[in-house]
Amino acid sequence: MVCGKLGNVENVVTIDGPTSSGKNSVGFLLSQKLGFQYIDSGSIYRAGCIFILKNNVALDDPAGMVEVYKNLRIGIKVVDQQQRFFANGEDVTAHLHDPEVTKIVPAVSAIKEVREATKVIQYKLVSSNSTVMTGRDIGSEIFPSAKHKFYLTATVETRAKRRFKQLVKKDPSVKYEDVLAAMEERDKQDETREVSPLRIPEGAVEIDNSNLNVEQTVEEMLRHIHA
Repeated sequence: MVCGKLGNVENVVTIDGPTSSGKNSVGFLLSQKLGFQYIDSGSIYRAGCIFILKNNVALDDPAGMVEVYKNLRIGIKVVDQQQRFFANGEDVTAHLHDPEVTKIVPAVSAIKEVREATKVIQYKLVSSNSTVMTGRDIGSEIFPSAKHKFYLTATVETRAKRRFKQLVKKDPSVKYEDVLAAMEERDKQDETREVSPLRIPEGAVEIDNSNLNVEQTVEEMLRHIHA
């Protein structure tokens, strides 16, 4: 009953879209413009993966992984205009995109019971605050009745270039071709998975930001919100 009630809230702006479509940068700036809190739902899954790895939970132990998410306590703070993500009292911001986390998050997030446990966390986080939330099923599954829903996209080549620029700073040996191939595979996994596949939510405004920067994308969203 609680989930159904929260699924109808009007104080949530949802932003869905594939990998590297700009959801995080756009979502954070939009939340600041609106005076809302910002939540990247993907970071919740990644935070759980950090603790799966830390606690040596086997990837063929779905019950163990679900237990991690049932016990996951998430906190979000903005420090010096930067968002810090806390899990079980630890600041895990710097580790959310560690290679070993990125490697397992698609398989972990595809588990139905993990998504159900994460849904409970998402509902708690928005229960008392107006929120901009980004992800891959926020407008379609988590808050289908949200008043403002957006779907961000860009060509896979554009998205791969964005991710490549991020990764090559940490590892100069990274190759664009490998990033592109990995992104195409992730898109396929997201779009064809059995549980909550990536899709354009009903009633969502679709924005292709292949040729838009973050500020331009946010301005486009604000035009729709204030229309």
